[in-house]
Amino acid sequence: MAGVLRAVLCVAGAALSVYALHVEHQAAKDPSYRAACDLGPSVSCTRVFSSRWGRGLGLLELLVGRDSALNVPNGAIGLLFYLLQGMLG
Repeated sequence: MAGVLRAVLCVAGAALSVYALHVEHQAAKDPSYRAACDLGPSVSCTRVFSSRWGRGLGLLELLVGRDSALNVPNGAIGLLFYLLQGMLG
């Protein structure tokens, strides 16, 4: 039972991570893009994913710089985490 729950959570987490990557990519292509998770001007996942906090957990930019290859989107970090969690768990 625990294995099934872990698999379900890993699939859900990976799907949300892919959606975060999609939203960030679409927002970069089209500044007027609004995602389904944008509930209003003060609650906007598009603004968060596009901000400094949406890459490298908001911390890597301070250490390696904004344009570093290590400063990846949080969705990519989440996707890697859930894939590893699913394979190793």
